[in-house]
Amino acid sequence: MTDERIIECWDGSRIPARRYDPRRLLAHDTAHKLVDQAHALQEIVREEKLRFYADVDAYLDLVLESYGARLGGSRGGLRIEAIDGVRKVEVSVADYQTVTAAVEAARVLVNEILDDLVGQESDDLRAIVGSAFARNPKTGKISTERVLGLRQLNLSHPKWPLAKEAISDAVITSGSKRYIRFHERATPHDAWKQVDLNFSSL
Repeated sequence: MTDERIIECWDGSRIPARRYDPRRLLAHDTAHKLVDQAHALQEIVREEKLRFYADVDAYLDLVLESYGARLGGSRGGLRIEAIDGVRKVEVSVADYQTVTAAVEAARVLVNEILDDLVGQESDDLRAIVGSAFARNPKTGKISTERVLGLRQLNLSHPKWPLAKEAISDAVITSGSKRYIRFHERATPHDAWKQVDLNFSSL
């Protein structure tokens, strides 16, 4: 039976399937089939993840209600452990930070302070401070940890308080992400083992 399909190529051209080698068509069809199945699995995992968090929040609501505490609001990290000590669930919240335009003011102020304090005599110190504002060559992002780490410096310069303020303003918390991990062990005396949900390692 002749394959009457028209295959749309990456460059926008449309070529009849019959013009392709059968093995090339097989690769094409298999790739699409597997990726479609991966999307279906991804949706199942997404729905299960939402159910996990719904169960965690329902548990937390029951605990809060038992103490007469107010329900709702932001949900932080917690641990739910079984009485027999062989299973537990840990929920954690991690904030992610971004750099604001104030980082440029911080960089300029710090360089001015270095010019006044050390001039051109300490290339090492200038390199250390400069690396805090360097962008990752792969991501193009500035490390928020290194920028905030500059606040630990104790410099006796009149502009340093203003520079520290700019450094603090240069990094803001732009959101948070919730993580859930499942652990189990054979007996309460054994080490915990995380239930591996990584597709590639199963």
